[in-house]
Amino acid sequence: MLNASATEEVPQSADAVWKVIGDFDDIRKWAPAIMATVSEQTPEGRVRTLTMPPDGKQVKELMIASSQYSYTYTIVGGVKGSSSTVSVVPVDGSKSRIELKAEFAAPAGTSDEDAVAGRMKFLRGNIKAMKKALGVA
Repeated sequence: MLNASATEEVPQSADAVWKVIGDFDDIRKWAPAIMATVSEQTPEGRVRTLTMPPDGKQVKELMIASSQYSYTYTIVGGVKGSSSTVSVVPVDGSKSRIELKAEFAAPAGTSDEDAVAGRMKFLRGNIKAMKKALGVA
């Protein structure tokens, strides 16, 4: 498995940041490009279905762990052992750090280096979108 992570400090409390980026059921608060989200409780756990632009492709993600300021999920039907974590770490009462982590396998025909670079670009893009939603872009 490969690993990638991106972090960035923001000038808001962990509670304030988590209210915007911590809703597993509806990430559209910070990812408005997602066309739709639907969540359901299944025997395996909480599953969200994201409808992706531009063609409406659907991705199902299963929450596999959560805590006060984090959740970890895996893609349903994806590579076993792959996961992503969204978390907020309190720095002090007025600052916190957004941390995005991913553990994954390189897609077929992609080098490990290219796979990590691609995932890093994706994670940094998500942090940029989160900061914009927080009004600190």
